[in-house]
Amino acid sequence: MKPYALACGPLLIGLVACASAPPLRTYLLTPPLGSAALTPMTALPTARIVIRRVHLPDYLDTTDILLRDGSNEVKVSATGQWGERLSRGLTRALAADLGASMPSYEVLLEASSSAQRQVLINVNALDLWPDGRCAIAASWTILDHAAPHAAASGSGRFDSSPSGGLMGDGDARLVDAVARALGKLADAIAPTVR
Repeated sequence: MKPYALACGPLLIGLVACASAPPLRTYLLTPPLGSAALTPMTALPTARIVIRRVHLPDYLDTTDILLRDGSNEVKVSATGQWGERLSRGLTRALAADLGASMPSYEVLLEASSSAQRQVLINVNALDLWPDGRCAIAASWTILDHAAPHAAASGSGRFDSSPSGGLMGDGDARLVDAVARALGKLADAIAPTVR
């Protein structure tokens, strides 16, 4: 056998392995424009609130979809990634959920001097498991523009199990689980904003 053939063998095996890997998919937590969650309201809002960028642990603020693997280890999904840093994606999704559940409020993502309230959210943990379970531990504080102290605060744990209706790709199930857990978080925040 010729020496160059021996040297090219591992390279060819590597190329074949790469060619057979599934394509990396990119996911967002917000629905497309025009969907029910982002449909513009017909009545004018009576108040404005600002959702500040969600704070979360540094290791989570990435575009990697991280899965729990045992009690102290996380692994990166080989087939999916977030379309933006997770802190931005969580902020946009929570703003959409809050806007849908509070039609009398205009929900903003940027600081505004005319906003009556600001919502500060701290996600202390966001755990995803390969079987589609998601758990979010979060706390929030509502700041009132007219008051020097917090108007309200709260905390909780928000879980979602695998959705029976969503078939196919494991990453899509994970994204759905995160979106459903965020919906529960938004439902808990909304009464404290009002």
